[in-house]
Amino acid sequence: MKKQVAFVLLAFVVQIPMIMTFSGAQDASQTGTKFAFVNTLAILQGTAEGRQQLQQIEAFKNEKQQAIQTQSEELQALRQQYDSQSRMLNPDTAAEMEREITTKDRQLRRLQEDAEIDLNRRQSELLNRMSEKIQALIAEYAEQNGIGVVFLQNPSLPYFAPALDITAQIIKIYDEKNPVAGAQPKAAPPAGTP
Repeated sequence: MKKQVAFVLLAFVVQIPMIMTFSGAQDASQTGTKFAFVNTLAILQGTAEGRQQLQQIEAFKNEKQQAIQTQSEELQALRQQYDSQSRMLNPDTAAEMEREITTKDRQLRRLQEDAEIDLNRRQSELLNRMSEKIQALIAEYAEQNGIGVVFLQNPSLPYFAPALDITAQIIKIYDEKNPVAGAQPKAAPPAGTP
């Protein structure tokens, strides 16, 4: 019985911040303070710079995956050759093939690790670089339009009015302030899309 009560209390305590946030937003709207929502992932994917950078990261990822696939196939072929010939090989040749398999296996693991580290670094650099610009634009837009609070869209939000979504406006302003040579224009996502 005590465990059930504790669980109910815990569930209630977890919901309090959400209730307080929305009651605070209602109070803010009654006092004239505006608020809005923004989807930063949609901004990243919707801007010309973001699309260009994401394409470059995807190309790098594909290149590394191809190199990993090639080395993996070479290693697999060497293992199959060793398995099929191991009984007929003299001890020196068998030992040499085993060393080669071990070396290729180590090289493959190292290639995978290096590719993952480099991919994560590139993604982090992109996110950090663009996040600074996006945050500055959101703050500037909010100030110019009298918006007191800008919330990040979250899938756990049960609902918000699409008119409160400023994602498309931020994408447009971002592209105007950060033009990318040779970038293809892309229509901004409709308001309220995650």
